[in-house]
This record gives sequence, structure tokens and C-alpha cells, in this order.
Amino acid sequence: MKASSRSAATLVFAAVALLLFPCAARPGDGPPLPSTDEVLHKVLATVKNPELRRASAQFRSVQHTTIEKSDDKGRLRDREDRVYDVGPLAGGVYARLVERNGKTLSPAELADEHERQQRFIERSSTQKFGGGDSDRVPLDPDLFDRYKAEVVGRELLAGRSTIVLHFWPRSTELPIRRRQDYVLNKLTGKVWIDEQDWEIVKVDAHLTDRVRVLLGLVAALDKVNLAFEQIRMGDAVYLPLRLDASFEGRKLFSSLHERVQVTWTGQRPLAESTSNPPAPATQSAGPTKPHP
Repeated sequence: MKASSRSAATLVFAAVALLLFPCAARPGDGPPLPSTDEVLHKVLATVKNPELRRASAQFRSVQHTTIEKSDDKGRLRDREDRVYDVGPLAGGVYARLVERNGKTLSPAELADEHERQQRFIERSSTQKFGGGDSDRVPLDPDLFDRYKAEVVGRELLAGRSTIVLHFWPRSTELPIRRRQDYVLNKLTGKVWIDEQDWEIVKVDAHLTDRVRVLLGLVAALDKVNLAFEQIRMGDAVYLPLRLDASFEGRKLFSSLHERVQVTWTGQRPLAESTSNPPAPATQSAGPTKPHP
């Protein structure tokens, strides 16, 4: 084929591609990417917006948590299923345990849950709005300050434009104030941020290095993989949708192979929850239809 013929064929194929795929991304499409500082500034402003935090707290949902522990060969050793009723309490969002392994709580478990709830209320009375369980990781400036970040692209998620950030630890000598800091201080990965609402909608992260807890005498983590997603419920309100976390390492003198899967279903405004309580664990209640 002559050069002119090849050029003509290339133009024809290009024209057909444009007709068949008019929405395909092409170099130069869309506005320029914002700077990393601009993105972080807008995300922090959203995180610190009390009206948005209050709005997201006025929802109820059902939280299903599954914890699986396996041996070195991947064989399941233990599995626990928990169901929580999630809703506002004492200025924060509380997950009240209602079922364990498909059964309602025993009197002893109910007493333990009551004590946990009271501790939550007592902590919340001394914390700013949005206080939560001690195991939760708050989105606040302290968390953001642990990492360096770089804008690496723009992607569509659920039909909405998101900015993609790559992040990694700012230093190898980050402070440890809580047990989860051992892991947080060595996480790297990507974050997807809604370009209109400036809310985090997705996170994929893993360890940069092995984690030793208490000098490795109690536990050591060789691998940690985290995946988290949120769902937009409209008016810039975002609620957790799913969390998947896996851990590999050693605990005391035994191996550690654990996976935690959490899903939130039946998301609904508090007003609707009063007349329509969340579906029981035996039903597969999905979230109410999200708003684009």
C-alpha cells in the first residue's frame, strides 16, 4: 500500500472512531488539572464544613461486617458476622451492634454494647462534632499532614468527574498516638475526589513497608490492603458504601491472615427511618437511589 493510501485509511479509521465513540477521552479534552495544593485545600474545607457533617449524620443505615481468619494455607479457621444499626448519637454517628452470627445479642452482649455506647456518649461530650469510635480514622488536618500527594489524573466514577491523587508518607518518623497510626504512617495509594463536591469517593491503599507494633514483640504486619468507597446521596451528602481490608503478618507466636469486609445498606434520611426501620440482616436491602 502506498503512503498516500495508508494515510487515507488512517484518516478513515479515525473518523469512524470519532463517530462511534464521540465521548472517548482525547488529549487536551477537559479543563487543566488543578494543583495538588488547590485540591487539598478544597477537600479540607469540605471536611471542616459543619453543615455538611451534620447533614451526613442525619441518615441511618445497616452495617454488615464480616471478619474471616485463615491459616497459612488459606483455609478458613474462623468467621464472624456482625450487623449494626448506624445512626446519629450525641453529635456523632454511632454503630450499635444488634446481631452477631445471625442471632440477636445475649444479655451479656447487650450489657457490653450498652457500656460501649455510654463510652461513645462520654467521649462525644468532650469532642467537637463528628466524634466517633476510637477505632475510626477521622478525616482531619492531622491525617492529611501525614502524607505528601500529587495530582495524577482525572477519571469518571458513577458518571461524575473525579480528581485522582497519589499519596505517600511525608516522613519515616511520623507520630504514633493511637494503635491505627502504626498502619496509617506507612500507607500509600490513590484517592479519588469528586471534582464538584470535593468529597473523597474512593481510596485504594497498601503498606510501603513492614509494620512492627511494640517493637515487633506483639505483632508485625507484612501486607495490608485497604479499599474504601462512598456513595453520593444528593446535595453533596456522602455516606460509606463498602470497605475491604486484608492483613497478613504475625501476632504473638502465630501467623495472621485476616480479612474484614464491611458494607453499608439501606441508607435513608432519619425522617424516613422513623416510619421505615432498616431491613433485618436476612434481607439484602440496598441503598436508596443515589443522586448524581
